[in-house]
Amino acid sequence: METAGRQIAAGGVVCFGEALALVSDLDAVDDPAAPASAAGAEVNVALDLAAAGVPVAWIGRVGDDPHGALVARTLAGAGVDTTGIETDPARPTGRYAKAAVPGPDGPRTGMHYRRTGSAASATGPDLLGRPRARELLTEAGWVHVGGITAAVSPSCAATLAALLARPRTYRVSFDVNWREQMWPDGDPAAVVALAGLADVVLVGADEAVRVFGTGDPAGIRALLPGPELIVVKDGADRAVAVHTDGTATSRSALAVDVVEPVGAGDAFAAGLLTGLVRGDDVARCLRRGHLGAAAVLVVPGDSAPPLPDHLLDLDAGAWAALRVGPGGLVKGVAV
Repeated sequence: METAGRQIAAGGVVCFGEALALVSDLDAVDDPAAPASAAGAEVNVALDLAAAGVPVAWIGRVGDDPHGALVARTLAGAGVDTTGIETDPARPTGRYAKAAVPGPDGPRTGMHYRRTGSAASATGPDLLGRPRARELLTEAGWVHVGGITAAVSPSCAATLAALLARPRTYRVSFDVNWREQMWPDGDPAAVVALAGLADVVLVGADEAVRVFGTGDPAGIRALLPGPELIVVKDGADRAVAVHTDGTATSRSALAVDVVEPVGAGDAFAAGLLTGLVRGDDVARCLRRGHLGAAAVLVVPGDSAPPLPDHLLDLDAGAWAALRVGPGGLVKGVAV
């Protein structure tokens, strides 16, 4: 059964997670001062939220180095509140580079990380007690986190658990973001437990099979009875939101000429959150997620401003006729 009229409470957003520098040249990934751009899942979400005009802050730790300064400068320049950032004088900012690698269906994006011993890895629950971080969390309507952070270090996982602990004054959106290489024992139990404490859970259908043992939205809901909303992103097909009573809201994805896929999931999360903050019904929130993801899929970077809001109001036929190409070009309707 499907419903489209439900709303979830609004409020500004605090993003917490690991900041990374995306180094532009793979050969320079070991250079702590190489040319780079700000990255990391929750950094991407914060940038995409700011681009949509949502009040947002990012809290976390960066190194006292060029890449740490880059992250802080990029976030602040985009309009993100950076007053909750902590700088580590000894540990570096993590970094990574991308490279095309062969895949079964053509080239895929390979990731080369340098995050061991990073400033982010030393994050602990004490960060949340810092005066400014505590103030930001008190003011927040939403906190956005993800499963990647739980894998960075035990102290990061403990910080996530503290953010998710009840009672709390904010709602939590949790993006599963399973990364196989970051879990040497291959056990997703920690991520499943954290997801169960959230108010909104986002997961890709493919990673859901690995983490929950099923990609079926109803099956995932049965395993996670607590969250108010379970959102399953089924690749280029659709996204399905399952409510606590088992009813579902589904909206189809846009056709996209993909340039590079990294960051699209973060952009979907930002779009969904934008709708939640603005009090949109869940169906409209899902469309916002698709618009955000499509905008990132057609650029080489990890974040991009969402496509125009007026596309949200298209009927089903006009929505299905859209095709998004490089540079954000929308075919099928005037932008």
